[in-house]
Amino acid sequence: MNKPCMLPMHHKLVCLSKNQLKSHSLQKQSGSAIVLAIFVILIISMLGVALVSLQQDGAKGTSYEVYASRAYLSAYSASEVALLALFPLNSSGADTSTCTSASFPVSLDTSDTGFHGCSANYQCQILSPVSSASLPTRYRVVSTAVCENAQTVTRRQIMVEATSQ
Repeated sequence: MNKPCMLPMHHKLVCLSKNQLKSHSLQKQSGSAIVLAIFVILIISMLGVALVSLQQDGAKGTSYEVYASRAYLSAYSASEVALLALFPLNSSGADTSTCTSASFPVSLDTSDTGFHGCSANYQCQILSPVSSASLPTRYRVVSTAVCENAQTVTRRQIMVEATSQ
């Protein structure tokens, strides 16, 4: 029976049987599988942590976008309320008594889910013509809305100018 022979590092010829050779190669490999398994587990764990972090950042970004849209639409609604007060329906001209330089809060239906956590106000200003009395009077309405929750505060402002003929 032929025995395979090996020349180890200490330069002595060693001849082993098949069973001894198998046992010897297993002893050399013991522990490398554990190191490889730990390495794979660490890599997968780091990927999992990165994915959870990305998901949380995406959720925060979406929440901010929703509240920014609510604030914009609340400010838009406040400017429409101001223009409706300035130019009432079935009226021939502007009602200048409703346009002062004071700030007026707009009553938004906060039970409605679209305006939940939002408040809005507007400021109206009369811009008199500078050069001639034949020019129409201009009105500037600046509406501001703030929407907030525990983590996010968003503010949007819209300026509208209108003229009476």
